[in-house]
Amino acid sequence: MKERSVTTDITDALFELLKTKELSQITITELTLKADINRKTFYLHYTGIEDVANELIAKGDAIFTEALESSLTEGNVFIPAKFLECIHGKINEQPEIFRAFCLENTCAFFLRALGEKCMTALMAVYRNYTDISDASLRLCLSYMAHGVLNLYVDWVRNPSPLPLSEVTALAVRLVERDTALLVEKN
Repeated sequence: MKERSVTTDITDALFELLKTKELSQITITELTLKADINRKTFYLHYTGIEDVANELIAKGDAIFTEALESSLTEGNVFIPAKFLECIHGKINEQPEIFRAFCLENTCAFFLRALGEKCMTALMAVYRNYTDISDASLRLCLSYMAHGVLNLYVDWVRNPSPLPLSEVTALAVRLVERDTALLVEKN
């Protein structure tokens, strides 16, 4: 049996604490108690709680980046269905991580942390296909991204008889519809 790493114990403990508290309210003492380690062990790996949070953010960012890269054609055309199918695969690979991301405090934390980077990347992709202003594009993409995210979050928070594949198919249809409206030239 493979032994768990200390950093995994610490990140798991942070996830657990984020279920009930905002990041700014979590102390190193609470985190080390939850991870069942001492402070010295914590400081061998991290300088503070923010370092642990940044590690989790980096994992989320890597998932987003991989999904975005897999959804671009050689001509840099964005295919929303491929993006969502990649996200679907990541959810299937680690459903417990996705469930943790969907918890109220955790979800808000990660949305704030990853939101700007995701929005910047999507703006760069969609800017090539529309003639609307950057301010309007940003609002449209925010609407689309939050809508799709809320489909998945609601599916996790309120147990649904729909399988994940149907949720993803619905998300694909909605994003394709919204993308078609977004890229129409005025």
